Amino acid sequence: MKPVLMRHVEAVSESFKAWKNASPYVHNPFHYHPEIEITCIVKGKGSFILGDQVIPYSDGELILIGPNIPHEFRSEAIEIPDYFTQSISVHFVKNFLGLGLFEIPEAVFIKQLLEQSERCIRVTDISVKEIIQQGLLKLTESKGIERVSWLLQILNTVSTTAQIEILSDDGLMDTTGEGQNSRINLVFRYVIDNFKSQISITEAAKLVNFTNTSFCRFFKQRTHKSFVQYVNEIRIAHACKLLVEGNYSINRIASESGFDNISNFNTQFKKIKLITPSQFIETVKK
Repeated sequence: MKPVLMRHVEAVSESFKAWKNASPYVHNPFHYHPEIEITCIVKGKGSFILGDQVIPYSDGELILIGPNIPHEFRSEAIEIPDYFTQSISVHFVKNFLGLGLFEIPEAVFIKQLLEQSERCIRVTDISVKEIIQQGLLKLTESKGIERVSWLLQILNTVSTTAQIEILSDDGLMDTTGEGQNSRINLVFRYVIDNFKSQISITEAAKLVNFTNTSFCRFFKQRTHKSFVQYVNEIRIAHACKLLVEGNYSINRIASESGFDNISNFNTQFKKIKLITPSQFIETVKK
């Protein structure tokens, strides 16, 4: 499925959008938008789908997403999708304060941060995340120039902390166009929606009108990894989330993650995570 363009109704009285998503609410589908986004998960857990990655999220998660990057916050669904997820989001274009502001010497770190947003950033410093969450709350409650001040403070805080994680080593391509980029998004969605069951290269190839051989070549060129490797990475990412939650046995988790036997699960887990599932459990307990 191609990502959906999400646009807000423009307001003459605001240069950017900021809002609280309170429980219960229905999440946006796999989508993109021209604005840079900051989202803080106040409460909830689920999976952050970013381009071709699936990243578990939980309380306190803070992520900065660049413009036109396909993504989705998919919370754990219990009867009503996203019922237990609460978040605060801000959408703004890079030059929302006019051309040239971030070119001044005092804004050099913010400029670098906005450039890095194309690779997507997760803040890992707990104290910084708490400060920014409070700043976002203040922002949503503020009016006039005060809200601009809060956004600049938030950007400055993120840009000056050393404890961040870049979520894409090579930068996430703008996958919102037609042609090749639309095709790769169809494949990503197919895998994300079906990784718990049998996934076929033939079915994926048919989805984008390729022969099996052409499809494998196409996928490798676009992602720098084989289709099988990508599927296993998605499955292992899901398995890690289940291992952290601790509700199932390793055998059950292997099955829930799309592996037809425990031996293959253990092999792929160690290949991708460099440790066994049991060692991973011990690591997260520390």
